[in-house]
Amino acid sequence: MNKLAIMDIGSNSIKMILVDYRRDKSFRIIDELKETVRLGEGMHKNSYLKEDRIQKALQTLTLFKNLCDAVEVDEIIAVATAAVREAANQQKFLDRVYKQTGLEIRVLAGKEEAYYDYKGVVNSFDLDSGLIMDVGGGSVELVLMEDRMVKKSVSLPFGALTITEKFDLYDENNRDKDIKKHLHQEFSKLEWLKNLKNIPLIGVGGTIRNIAKIWQRKNNYSLEILHYYNLNAENVNSVYKKVSKKSIEERKEIPGLSSKRADIFIGASGLVNYLMDFTGIENLIISGKGIREGLVYDFLLEDKLPVADVLDYSIKNLLHNFDLNEKHAARVNELNKNIFYQLESEFSFAFDEFPDRISRIIKTAALLHDVGTNINYYDHHEHSFYVILNADLYGLTHRELLLAAYISASHRHNKYSLHKYNLNRKSFKDIISRKGNDKELIRKSGIILEISESLDLNRKGLVQRVEVESKVDHILFKVYSSYDLRLEIEDAREAADGFESLFGKELKFKLLDV
Repeated sequence: MNKLAIMDIGSNSIKMILVDYRRDKSFRIIDELKETVRLGEGMHKNSYLKEDRIQKALQTLTLFKNLCDAVEVDEIIAVATAAVREAANQQKFLDRVYKQTGLEIRVLAGKEEAYYDYKGVVNSFDLDSGLIMDVGGGSVELVLMEDRMVKKSVSLPFGALTITEKFDLYDENNRDKDIKKHLHQEFSKLEWLKNLKNIPLIGVGGTIRNIAKIWQRKNNYSLEILHYYNLNAENVNSVYKKVSKKSIEERKEIPGLSSKRADIFIGASGLVNYLMDFTGIENLIISGKGIREGLVYDFLLEDKLPVADVLDYSIKNLLHNFDLNEKHAARVNELNKNIFYQLESEFSFAFDEFPDRISRIIKTAALLHDVGTNINYYDHHEHSFYVILNADLYGLTHRELLLAAYISASHRHNKYSLHKYNLNRKSFKDIISRKGNDKELIRKSGIILEISESLDLNRKGLVQRVEVESKVDHILFKVYSSYDLRLEIEDAREAADGFESLFGKELKFKLLDV
């Protein structure tokens, strides 16, 4: 196991993530640090970094470097963005950082910053197209993505901090018309920004995540997950209008808004609001990943191309990090998929009419059904539920993620009851239903997954294939193998009562030699 540190010196804050990574390129973020330094504060006057801000930056970077030394980091990648990029005293700042900390800072060009934002997004979303927006303190990065590749990109020389200073937005917003006019003028310089309403805006950075947090709190959203959260243009405008009417002290009390961002949040949310207004984009999707994760992917992925399937990649990453039996997981997944689709006629709805991508849901549930054993074998189905919900799994909507977690947690004799856990008490009912197709999918898929795991009980892959025959009063599982599977079949029969109550038919097995 090796350690990597990524330091990001921005106009508003300095951040660092620590990453454990392996030779197989699997990785996990083990720590994150952030200090609000406001390095770019006051730069609009003369383009110089102020001495008190430099001192704060040096203090922060020294602390970060000391931590890297203490935990024996193997590689440090330190980058600086807009404030340092635009500073007239850039070289003096870099020299002072090196002299005090030994850190060699790479100053990213605007397009490089946009590129690493893109790398963070493209490897954590299964979206083919979108406009990526990263609102920093001193710049806004925009990347037009088509077919998962960069079509256009730009770094605009203004951000949350500079817009706040330009229009004096530290207190209530009395210059909304001026802000809109200014931003529309700036956006109109880019011809390719016009008429993008058929693609989503993918929002990167803490400012945009705060917009989502405010909206989630307002609506009592039951999942504390931001990545892949969706808002429409009206929602964003509502948040902007709300904060615009409040003083800085009042903004600090808004649920979901970080008090450290309260002073620059009017300018920040205005940037997002008026970009959506200008482009006609109706949908904002929140990204929890950005430039720092983009630098991690750039470091680890040798061919530099986007990962082929972000869900497969993130599942494999999780399997590696939890040291799970990948061969067993793969066999259970294949058995589960095979049995599941053979039983489609026993569901009350057609799979292709379900509003979500069933194949991705059941694959996630099957491959990660044992992920909870890393915490404790006993009740590991419960642990699997919250690991799946809280691990970095990409390529699933919140609904799909929650459905996969419930199915995976239901694989032990149907123990993870919808009524025992959360749907009533935590009220995930704003995302999935306690009845109807959602409940049916969870319960029936859970029992199928239970049977699939039983058929690989000895972890040796002794089952060649399973054929399912649906009769009037029973469902027959014809299990083909050249081995003695009496133990596996007996274990699978433990699901018989639950199976019959869900499918309304008796569960039978027949072992056939091949």
